[in-house]
Amino acid sequence: MAFGGRGGGRGGRGSGGRGGGNSGGGRGSAQPRLQLCRNFASGNCTRGDKCSFAHVVKMHAVTEASDKNQDAKQNFSRGYTGQNTKTKDKHKVTSVSVWETNGQIKLFTGSHDGKWRLWNAAPAANGSVTLTQEFEHFVGGPVDTVHIAAHYFFCGFEASPIECPDAKAGMVHSWNLNAAQDPPMELWMSPMAKYAGSGRIRSLWTTADGSVFSGGSDGIIRQWAFNPTGGPNGTPGFSLVKSMSGHLGAVTGLALVGTMLWSGGMDGTLRLWNVESGDQAHLIPAVKKDGANSSPGHHSGPVTGLLPFEAPNNQGSFVFSSSLDDTVKVWNATNGECVASESHGQGVTSIALTADPKGNPLLLCGLFYGDIMIRGTISNPPLVLLLKLSHQYVGVGHELGPVNDIQSGPGNTFYAVADDGKLTVWQITGDFGL
Repeated sequence: MAFGGRGGGRGGRGSGGRGGGNSGGGRGSAQPRLQLCRNFASGNCTRGDKCSFAHVVKMHAVTEASDKNQDAKQNFSRGYTGQNTKTKDKHKVTSVSVWETNGQIKLFTGSHDGKWRLWNAAPAANGSVTLTQEFEHFVGGPVDTVHIAAHYFFCGFEASPIECPDAKAGMVHSWNLNAAQDPPMELWMSPMAKYAGSGRIRSLWTTADGSVFSGGSDGIIRQWAFNPTGGPNGTPGFSLVKSMSGHLGAVTGLALVGTMLWSGGMDGTLRLWNVESGDQAHLIPAVKKDGANSSPGHHSGPVTGLLPFEAPNNQGSFVFSSSLDDTVKVWNATNGECVASESHGQGVTSIALTADPKGNPLLLCGLFYGDIMIRGTISNPPLVLLLKLSHQYVGVGHELGPVNDIQSGPGNTFYAVADDGKLTVWQITGDFGL
């Protein structure tokens, strides 16, 4: 088997447009270069080029992507102000993945109501996007990650194994989208351990040759290979190749760069593994967040994501990491050196790469309170803050965070899901001056 393709308040008024007000980066971060026009972001601004605010991002669609949570409790959407109390009355949506098929854009989402859902993101006559749910499937427990590799859909979730009905384990099922009527393939540790880990599966990475890496809440990274008879009753499935242990807590990010697998976890560490041997080759330890011992070259909180980046014009290979210590850091993928670090004033819970209409790469940062920041990558200066998307100021987006996942799509689009139970669709439409 081979996987082709990608592996993984209200603002003031000015010149008639409604902008983002003081929509800065929050505590400990710089002001953004641009302030977004509220009218443009949510529809159309009649001022056009005369508007004082930026016409660079539109939100095309938003939809509820999970069921009502009967156990919902009141929550502060912006804990550092003590304002805007909201109730998270929907189950959190944890993951989104983009599937481009036959000229269409389809989205998979996973949520803690135990379901994955398939959406059709169809262009509308007014230039926006219409989201239509096409299918949903209950897998038996909270879904923590969904992932597309070519025409294979992977779903990591928690459920009870058949042999241990009162216990919980991490499961990964994979559907061949070209034969969606077939039963899913499963990742089994062995025929007598029909699950993918003793803890929930928090991260997945696939390679072009069909290998799968999973990161579990048990702190273990596992590598899997396709086995034509490795599933139930000799059906196709995935067999365990090797396990890599070292993290103290959930493995929340994986990124393969050459022959080195990068991993990040709730323990705040980054670890590099030799894929061939499974040996740990390098450790970037965590530090305490007490000021005196903090360091730009180390995280001081749980790592929430990893993202490989090949800089244009042969400027090098890098890895981005995000963390609840409020930072995104940039690492030289060759020697593990931290080359840039920026704070966001709140925990960074997800990251993704996209581009402006000119092809300049942009970094999307999903934040703890539901905001999204757009930054440069290895621009000058690195990670320059370009724009902040905050429901509080621009009137669209996620009212509640964290933003659990962001994924980019074709045509400069990107898609976000959050604890508010919503799926949002955005598009980069203008020039950020890079």
